[in-house]
Amino acid sequence: MKCIYPAIFAWVESDKVYSVKFPDIAGCFTYGENLTEAMENAADVLNLMLWDVSEKDLPPATKLEDIQLPDAKSFAQYIFADTDAYKKFVKFVKRMEQKKIKKAEKFSKTA
Repeated sequence: MKCIYPAIFAWVESDKVYSVKFPDIAGCFTYGENLTEAMENAADVLNLMLWDVSEKDLPPATKLEDIQLPDAKSFAQYIFADTDAYKKFVKFVKRMEQKKIKKAEKFSKTA
């Protein structure tokens, strides 16, 4: 399933991070030490939060122009989610980790 949702990015001076919140997805938030990391983490958390949600159960996405920003330094940006591709990637990573574990176990038995 592919979708986009707006995220609010705000610099938190006290923590020196960008906080990211998705106003349409309850409990969906993350942060990053720089803007690139914040955007990457935003895509990750959005995919994770929508992992098991059916398309018919998705909440409607708010338009960017309707987003209420907390201050003048904050901004809203659409974040793209492709949960099918994300699931395939996670399965691939798990397979690679399992292969590494098997190699390490095999090596430890011969050492």
